[in-house]
Amino acid sequence: MNRRDIGQNIRNIQQQLPLLPVVRPPAPWRLTTSRAVGGLTEVGFGTGSDWLLIVSAQGRGVVDGLTGERLARDAETGSDWWSGGELLALGIGVLAGHQVRMAGLAGGGLPATTYDGWTVNIETFEWPVRSVILKRPTWYEQADAAQGCAVIAREPELRATGFSPTGQCLVVATSSELYLYTRSEGE
Repeated sequence: MNRRDIGQNIRNIQQQLPLLPVVRPPAPWRLTTSRAVGGLTEVGFGTGSDWLLIVSAQGRGVVDGLTGERLARDAETGSDWWSGGELLALGIGVLAGHQVRMAGLAGGGLPATTYDGWTVNIETFEWPVRSVILKRPTWYEQADAAQGCAVIAREPELRATGFSPTGQCLVVATSSELYLYTRSEGE
């Protein structure tokens, strides 16, 4: 495929994206967990892991990003474990003693690309609703947006989205819900 074709495909996709419906993620991704988390403000993955630290108005929690299993929970809402200026939170449970880089209301960001080329983007087509778009590694080779991209969420209260360091988990966090999408290693 030459540069001209890729450029035309990208222009076509940009026009089509706002019209795409919310759908399940493309294979090999699958929704593993949908969990209510009231007052969610930030999320972050432990270094090199799929363990997700969640910060909410009720404290901190850790879940296994691959299974959705709750690994730890505390109700401490004090600020001695949170450094908002540096976007770091002190972990609990399996992440105890580790500073975890966070993303959410205070800013920050999670990895937007996996080692094998999957990408997640946030687009705002109609304020205040934000669309979460999962793109295949070869999305730009498709003339039809639906063949290379999937809108997996539209949320007015999106806090953060991104991949775990392993690239096996994708989180979509809103003010009240946590969605975990996973794939098996090598998929």
